[in-house]
Amino acid sequence: MTPRSCFPADDLRTAVRWALEREGPLFRAGERVVLARVLALTDDAAELYARLTLRVGRCFAVGALRYACARDGVLDELVAAELVDGAVAERERFAAFGAEALREACRRLGLRHTGPRTALEARLAGLPWCTERVIGVHHHALLRRAERLGGFDRALAPAERIAGTRWAEYTPTPGPGAFAKRRDLWVWERARAGELDPDEVLALARRGPPAWGRSPFRYAAEALVASRPAADALAGIVGLGVEHVRALEAEVRLREALARCRQGDPEPEVAIALARTGRRLAKKLREPWPPGVPLAEPRQRRLWLPRVGTGPDGRPAWSTAGTPEGAPIERAVLQRVLDAGRTALHAENWLWASLFALVFRELYWVPLPGRLPTARRSGPADLGTPSFYRARESAAEAILARLRAEGLAPFSAAWSGERLDGLVRAELTVEVGGRIGGPTLAAVLGPILRRGWSAVRGLPDFVVLAGPAVRLGEAIPQTLPECTFFAELKGPTDQVRDAQRWWHDSLVKSGELVELWHVSESTMM
Repeated sequence: MTPRSCFPADDLRTAVRWALEREGPLFRAGERVVLARVLALTDDAAELYARLTLRVGRCFAVGALRYACARDGVLDELVAAELVDGAVAERERFAAFGAEALREACRRLGLRHTGPRTALEARLAGLPWCTERVIGVHHHALLRRAERLGGFDRALAPAERIAGTRWAEYTPTPGPGAFAKRRDLWVWERARAGELDPDEVLALARRGPPAWGRSPFRYAAEALVASRPAADALAGIVGLGVEHVRALEAEVRLREALARCRQGDPEPEVAIALARTGRRLAKKLREPWPPGVPLAEPRQRRLWLPRVGTGPDGRPAWSTAGTPEGAPIERAVLQRVLDAGRTALHAENWLWASLFALVFRELYWVPLPGRLPTARRSGPADLGTPSFYRARESAAEAILARLRAEGLAPFSAAWSGERLDGLVRAELTVEVGGRIGGPTLAAVLGPILRRGWSAVRGLPDFVVLAGPAVRLGEAIPQTLPECTFFAELKGPTDQVRDAQRWWHDSLVKSGELVELWHVSESTMM
């Protein structure tokens, strides 16, 4: 039997209370009645209901529940509150039992007990095969909605307690929430589930991304592109400039496509793609195209590694002295660098997100209206969006200036261990970040701050930390520079993407060294 615990009941009540306090108007009257009943439950009933609503499925056999609080009186309280259904239809009861229990029921009734589960259920249908009490749990979706609106994830709460999670101290800020009205919430939930019809997808995509995280805009934009709409449906939608031009070309509306290319795009990688397409279309139509500012190019380096077949993931496997059995190209090249005597990290995302959290930690808790809507948050509602920077611009620029001058040390020293969105592997982040100069950190974190989390896409694969000028082996050139530098890795068939081109240009123009490593198959073993 699972011992009694106050935590499931406390977590359930906290999630419901925070949701009602923060976003009560978004719940219908009937939903508020249900949530009030949840708050009114006795401790045993609240614990049992909390445990049941965290499990997968709706129906459960009472005899199989191994909770100390699962007693008849407690179940009767939940049934009376209409949180649990005590009379489950036969077609739903089957879900409460495993295949072996259904076979045993067939044996007991003298029926054939072999075959798939569907056959067992068909033989038992209409017969008195179930003698156990079966309950059905109501309102899973309502509780999930309450957890999202209140900012309390019950499923993660036990792990947070075990890990001793420390939460930042701040006063929640009143103000407009993520959803202005119930319909906005409803559309958001349906967008995440992929249930919007084409007209709703188009309307949501045209509204553009809001100034808070976990937006349905991305889902709507992806669904819209997948539906292969007419070009006019894509006009003016943020981030879909390339798709719009392609659609115009497919409809042989070349002059309109060229005009769209000339408009450019706020997203730098989209602007790069539009400029490339615009040059091609202008040449085809014999119209002028401005030369533009050329992008800064990274240094080139060639490496050769032996190929040793294909790995379990279907990708080519490459061999080094440290990985003779073969490894994906990133791990093999990283091992080559380590064998040569230099420290490098394959850190496209996690390192920079963690450094971002440490450096801009104090911006997380600025008391802006609606940005810290509940207690026990690990970041503000607009984190990861451009509005995070716009709402705190002067303070953000001051932090960047301090980072350039002083490096990571004062920021890591100020962190007291509280949970921060983006921060993982804290000890390794502090160690590595302390070995990267302040100007280099600012060159990466500045664009992420201004553009949001989406800017992380395209960052170079490797950061090679400063060290001796070692020889890399089978490479041209062979010697690695002593300074910290970035390395973008490309296999024999890989191409440089536009997001990567933008980062190469941005870093090189900031004074950073960036290399593009082309890996080819070696004939030497």
